[in-house]
Amino acid sequence: MKLRWNVLGTVVLGLGLVGCGATVGDACTTDVDCGDRGFCINRDYTPGGYCSQSCVPGKDDTCPSGSTCVSEGAARDVSACFLKCGSNDDCRQGYRCVGGFRDNPNSLCVAVG
Repeated sequence: MKLRWNVLGTVVLGLGLVGCGATVGDACTTDVDCGDRGFCINRDYTPGGYCSQSCVPGKDDTCPSGSTCVSEGAARDVSACFLKCGSNDDCRQGYRCVGGFRDNPNSLCVAVG
């Protein structure tokens, strides 16, 4: 019986680790919070930090699914992936769904105010 619980505990722990990982738009304080391919944007339009990834402007397929590439989204000459949205409910607290951010044609989650 003890062996069964140890195996079950290991399986549950392993499944939890597989499901973990930062996605575009998650809060962060450092690049480490955003996983192997990500980085943390800390600007006035990203309070609490914003996990992102590098991308090629005009090529949304260089971003994870559900996000779009924003030219100079992280800094001058640094494009970044931002979370796409259909309404404010798609964004985390303190963010809203807006169109036209940095001339991107999609609606995406950016800071309120």
